[in-house]
Amino acid sequence: MENAGSSESEDKLKVYELILARYKDHIEENEHKSVSDLRSHISPYNDFIKSLKERLFSEFRPYEYEKNFPAAARVAVDYVNGIKKVELPVSFWLGFETMDEFKVGDVIDKALLLASLLRALESPTAKVYITKSRKIYIGYEWKGEQNLINPESGSMLSGEEAQAIFTSDPIVYAFSDLYFENYGEE
Repeated sequence: MENAGSSESEDKLKVYELILARYKDHIEENEHKSVSDLRSHISPYNDFIKSLKERLFSEFRPYEYEKNFPAAARVAVDYVNGIKKVELPVSFWLGFETMDEFKVGDVIDKALLLASLLRALESPTAKVYITKSRKIYIGYEWKGEQNLINPESGSMLSGEEAQAIFTSDPIVYAFSDLYFENYGEE
């Protein structure tokens, strides 16, 4: 029997929230990932990333890193920026396919997806940075200049502006599929 004044969808949502609250510890225990585990999610070679690359970057055929990377990187940033940021009540990892289908993800999921796309665009220096204050950025070098992307806003900084971020909020971790550095725990 439906509660007066609430729809079936609202009632289901309340039950789903109850289920999540009851099994939160169990879910988070099974979903916990270390920073080195996160690194394994950056994969420019998995089938989904390859198909997404074909879909997003068809205008750059034939793709040439030296010629097309900056414009293709902007397309990747815009795509990831179109994924709505959600804060889930439990730690839960969304796969790239799920993020693409539902157009939602948390900040780290979005960062991993963007790093995977930049690596698929042949950027050898693309990596995820986690700072002391737990902010997340994606960075890469282009023609000797550091570039930094905020996965929450899609904003891009270059050169000294990018470096200034880490002066006030030092890097704790930097990683990609090719690279891992632990600069020390807080």
